[in-house]
Amino acid sequence: MFYYINYFNELAKSGTVFWFCALTGTGMFFIQFIINIFSGTDQDFDISDTTEASSDSADARKFKWFSMQAITGFLMMFGWTAITCQNEFGFKNIPTIGISIASGILAALIIRSIFKYAKKLQSAGNSYRIEDAIGKEAYVYQSIPKDGIGKISISLQDFTHEIDAISHNSEALPSFTRVKILEKKDDNTVVVTLL
Repeated sequence: MFYYINYFNELAKSGTVFWFCALTGTGMFFIQFIINIFSGTDQDFDISDTTEASSDSADARKFKWFSMQAITGFLMMFGWTAITCQNEFGFKNIPTIGISIASGILAALIIRSIFKYAKKLQSAGNSYRIEDAIGKEAYVYQSIPKDGIGKISISLQDFTHEIDAISHNSEALPSFTRVKILEKKDDNTVVVTLL
């Protein structure tokens, strides 16, 4: 036991542990940054625990204990703070480790809060359910050929959408014709009839 404590103490004195944490955290940060830029999404891998919110609720509540961003933030802040405490201020191991752990936890909490509130700001944007279009009027945007698929233009939730459409009677419908949506054919196509 004392061997491991002395070994860690020697590593801490040399700064190896702190440099490892600082460089690992910084490397992870840049990898996540590059993945987010090129994928266009927020890639976050959670280690979480899922529990029931209450006996009255059918939805399960998800408590996120750790995320890659929080771990990255902790390692990066822990490492760089420890290096600064040792090299710039000449602190001994125990105060250095204490200050570094506190700053790492603070960084992880701040990063977790930022992502938590950022997710609340996310919006579904101009997405819609195709079922919402049934029974509404629309205009033929791209002519619907006989026994073929064209496009209609419809306003849903204050946005204009183009939806694939086929004619109810398999007749050709020219562009700018007013139509009514009768039913959904599949997830991307509706059936329309001439008004």
